[in-house]
Amino acid sequence: MKTKLSLLATAFLLSCAVSLLANDRPHEGKITSIDPDQRVMVVQGEEGDQWILYWTETTKLKSDLTVAELKQGDSVHFDFVEREGKKFLTELRRTHKADKD
Repeated sequence: MKTKLSLLATAFLLSCAVSLLANDRPHEGKITSIDPDQRVMVVQGEEGDQWILYWTETTKLKSDLTVAELKQGDSVHFDFVEREGKKFLTELRRTHKADKD
């Protein structure tokens, strides 16, 4: 009985640790869609993560980047906060421009 309880406790602790590590990894990915009128973009990470991100006038764009310069396929690194059930960008940096068609 003690062995089963120990195994269950160990499995629980490992699952918690994996979950925490997943939340700590950098937020990076490629823009899959962007709607400047709604101030929203969708970014897909390498692990299949997908974020719907909103920006405001307080979003910091790095390296003199403007929202108008962002295109589908651009790689970005970003930070966000959650408010009202939405993810709002606090900082955005383009790491790679999309290849031209």
